[in-house]
Amino acid sequence: MRDERGAGTALALGVVAAVVALFVVLAGVAVVLDARRRVVSVADAAALAGADTALGNATGVPCDRAAALTASAHLRLEACAQREDLVRVAVSTSVLGLALRAEAVAGPPTAR
Repeated sequence: MRDERGAGTALALGVVAAVVALFVVLAGVAVVLDARRRVVSVADAAALAGADTALGNATGVPCDRAAALTASAHLRLEACAQREDLVRVAVSTSVLGLALRAEAVAGPPTAR
């Protein structure tokens, strides 16, 4: 018959290692999902800020205003295009080696 002393310790270490691995994976997923939410929110806000400027509700140049808002959030404004009162932006960042990008359009309902 084999000696089974220490088998419980090995099992406990295995369970702890599995829980830690699961926690690390879930933490990484949470970081990426939070960054994605942030990119989408900033893209929406930048498009709205640009549209406000294009409509005359704020002073300045629409794409400059969108760029300033994006920079204040420490993200990259990849593209900004204005067509009359309609402003389209693309915002991006990189988190844990993954590229995250979001686009948004804002303007009056009739401009679309």
